[in-house]
Amino acid sequence: MKIDREDELQQIVELAANICNVPIAMITFMDNETQHIKFKAGTDHSEVSFNDNFCRHTVMQKELLIIPDTLVDERVKNNPSVVYKPHLRFYAGSPLTTYDDYNIGTLCVYGIAPKTLTIIEQKMLHRLARQVTRLLEFDASLQLLKEQYDFSRVEEIKLRSFFESSGCCHLLLDTDLRVLSFNNTMVNLLRNNYQLTIAEGMEVNDYIEPGFVDEFIRNCKRALMRENVSIEVIMESPKGSNPWHLIFEPAFDSIGAIVGVTYSATDITQMVRDEKMVVEQGESLRQIDRILSADLHHPLEVIKGTMAAMKQQGYPDGVMEFKLLEKACDELLTRGV
Repeated sequence: MKIDREDELQQIVELAANICNVPIAMITFMDNETQHIKFKAGTDHSEVSFNDNFCRHTVMQKELLIIPDTLVDERVKNNPSVVYKPHLRFYAGSPLTTYDDYNIGTLCVYGIAPKTLTIIEQKMLHRLARQVTRLLEFDASLQLLKEQYDFSRVEEIKLRSFFESSGCCHLLLDTDLRVLSFNNTMVNLLRNNYQLTIAEGMEVNDYIEPGFVDEFIRNCKRALMRENVSIEVIMESPKGSNPWHLIFEPAFDSIGAIVGVTYSATDITQMVRDEKMVVEQGESLRQIDRILSADLHHPLEVIKGTMAAMKQQGYPDGVMEFKLLEKACDELLTRGV
């Protein structure tokens, strides 16, 4: 239902003027410098400086303020609106007090002749002021709810976008491990591998491979105890065995209470293959290194033996090239080539 706040507030201003039988009525809001006139009858003013307005006295109290004759009231007798046109002579104002006891403005009426208000008129003005406050707070509450709803919708869209774009299988479970939500990756996996159509409300035995049910439940219970569980397992399916990385985490509501479990499953078959390939390639390189080292080591030993035999036969020690060759062989053998 749409509520036209401005129309209702304008009607209250006009009703206040009629009830009090005065030509001017306003709904105003105050700050430290200015009185802002938002709704009015009998005047064109949209704001008045703080020092020149009557309502600054009203917002200092919780009850209705009545000034029967402005010319004899020390607070306002020198006010420009009293001394000059429109020569205001009467004022009554009720503070707009919020539910948390703050005065944010006034509902006020003015006359150009001295007068007072009957008890009934005073009560009516006070009740109209309370109605103004209720309408303002109701409108503010609706706006806050709308903003919260819009924010929630945006966050839901972001989360759903991430949820659906992920290559991992995701499940959201309640505390009884019934399915609350899931992404398309999970739908496709169960359909392609198990010919199973997942749906909200399904029990554990309905969507988990029988040989893994007990471990799945144990890990979910650990998550419900605020533990994050990360494991790697071999999952069996009609299409074969594959390694998977599984994560079980507690799901929280907005105040931090656990409301279920988030389950994520990632097929790591390719990663395992890649890791195995890297290990095999490393071992192949080490084998090649050993072969090359052995192949080079043998000729060096032969050269060293030949040089030793030549020295025994009296080969002259003063030949520089001989010494350099002998030194190079020693260094290569020391390095383990």
